[in-house]
Amino acid sequence: MAMQWLVQEPALAPAGAVACGSAARDLLRQLQLRSHEQRGGLRFVATADMLVLIGDASQLPWVDGIRYCAASPEAPMLWLPTLLRPGQPVDLLQQRLLHEAGRGPVLLWPEPPCFMPLDAAAPLDEAALQWLAGVLS
Repeated sequence: MAMQWLVQEPALAPAGAVACGSAARDLLRQLQLRSHEQRGGLRFVATADMLVLIGDASQLPWVDGIRYCAASPEAPMLWLPTLLRPGQPVDLLQQRLLHEAGRGPVLLWPEPPCFMPLDAAAPLDEAALQWLAGVLS
């Protein structure tokens, strides 16, 4: 059964950025153009088709197709889209997802539907950019 998502009002302040598919590759290209200092506070987690950046809102880039995320105020170990919230109690959802993941915090994402532990977020340094270029290609 698909999860129901509702509009989050007011929107959460961004603390991360999520890009999938071609937007993830576009985001990577933009990050490669930034200096080390401009990327300094950003951390990342990634899959073959998704790139998640975590950092101060002022450092988060904008790329067409990117969406933003933040920790839920009611369940701080559960990260959600800034503009959407689950249609079920977030404290119970957080508990279930932390149990399933075995660690936290976790990102719950509506499209593509997934959840991802964020605790292994790594610094976005030159080695990371090279690794991401191979993963997201």
